[in-house]
Amino acid sequence: MESKAIATLIRKYEAGETSLVEESQLKDYFSTTEDIPKEWLPYRAFFGYFTEAYKETFPEQESSKTPSLYPWMAIAAMIAVILTVFLTTSESKNSLPPNSEELNLAFEQFQTNIQQVSNHLNKGVEQVAYLNYWNTTTQKLIK
Repeated sequence: MESKAIATLIRKYEAGETSLVEESQLKDYFSTTEDIPKEWLPYRAFFGYFTEAYKETFPEQESSKTPSLYPWMAIAAMIAVILTVFLTTSESKNSLPPNSEELNLAFEQFQTNIQQVSNHLNKGVEQVAYLNYWNTTTQKLIK
């Protein structure tokens, strides 16, 4: 290839405008031509690196001979879940049923709490009704 064409390809390459075909022409030129101008010697090393990099291979990793702990961890987790379920169900069977006095006291506390919640909600409803009155009045004035 003539040096003017190579110079043009180098300028295009530096501008990032080359195609893959043109880059392969540059790679072929720098890998096959022996007599290269001094200013282009860095390009020979640059394009030569890629041809050497394609040839490079990495050794396969040896598999570890120590057994994996993953299956044992899964088994231990399953045993822990089964024990937890078993202990919680057997604990609930062994608990004593509450007597009627405790049930009545709990029901009375529940009723008082519900009454307080109801009072608070009713106050909110009253305030919304007040807002509805003002809303209808302003709508009459706007029309």
